[in-house]
Amino acid sequence: MSGPLHLREAEKRLLQTLLEHQALTPPELTRLLGHTRSWVWKNLKSLREKDLVVQEGRGHASRVRPSPTSYRAILRLGLLRASEYPYAVPLRRLLHDISGEVQVVVYEDAYTLANHLAEGRVHLALAPLITLLLVHRASGGAVRIIAGGSRGGSGIAYRPGSLDPKASPHATTMASTMEYCAEKRGLRGPRVYARSAREILALLEEGRVDAGVLWEPYLTQAAERGYRVEDCGVEFCCVLGANVGLEPDFPRIRKAFEAAVVDARGGRVDLSAYAEMVGLERGLVQKTVARYEFFEDPPVRVALENLEWLYSTMLPRRLLPGAFYTG
Repeated sequence: MSGPLHLREAEKRLLQTLLEHQALTPPELTRLLGHTRSWVWKNLKSLREKDLVVQEGRGHASRVRPSPTSYRAILRLGLLRASEYPYAVPLRRLLHDISGEVQVVVYEDAYTLANHLAEGRVHLALAPLITLLLVHRASGGAVRIIAGGSRGGSGIAYRPGSLDPKASPHATTMASTMEYCAEKRGLRGPRVYARSAREILALLEEGRVDAGVLWEPYLTQAAERGYRVEDCGVEFCCVLGANVGLEPDFPRIRKAFEAAVVDARGGRVDLSAYAEMVGLERGLVQKTVARYEFFEDPPVRVALENLEWLYSTMLPRRLLPGAFYTG
């Protein structure tokens, strides 16, 4: 466990590029950054000396990637575009005790976010419990669940006049709380996988599906457009996942997260700042954030006792305990 590192702008730009692209050769870095080879080699040397990058091989054919400790200089927090995470505002501030710079990266779908967490493109992720468990298994343990998160705010929007909406085509996002909701609520028709909540709304508007599984604020938008809305009733949604490379700082990250959740639950978060962070209208966030509840602790009991669909389809019970950090 070490303190934050503050980089020069040149070092920061190079490390940022590596975090976004992962392994690159020095010539690829030269092309992407538009600098000379000597500039790239000079800054790579400096980043290696700070233990922020790893270089595999020698010379121009070598490949450079961020080291597991890269988060000490640039920590990337991924989250979904939703009303669900107002505690991300104080969390970003508190994480500066761990990293020299904290960046928030907003995603449209949970599966991409969780895979980027496993790859190290982001270091922390607020993402569905189900998705993180799946990627924990698929990545061989590169993802750990280290803190709690949110529940509520999800539901199904049905097109008016559908003869049997539960047997008609429906849209959801892949390997997510939304897909779990579709299973739990018995949506039997053909399933269309969308890449975002906005795409689900568009599919409903175009009449290509009769039901769409959505989260806030998109569920409220669907209701305002005249769709009948049914709550998912899912016991837990999103939690804080971490790349395993951050394990030395798991205790400090959990402490920061707990403090951030307390602030959010007490209404001590600037919702305008949060709306700007996730690229949503302030009024929509203010209207819909109350549909969520926030928790400090990871929902181990929920995963081990209540996700029967997950167990029966993709995650044998014996593989789950290792996903949780409980130190």
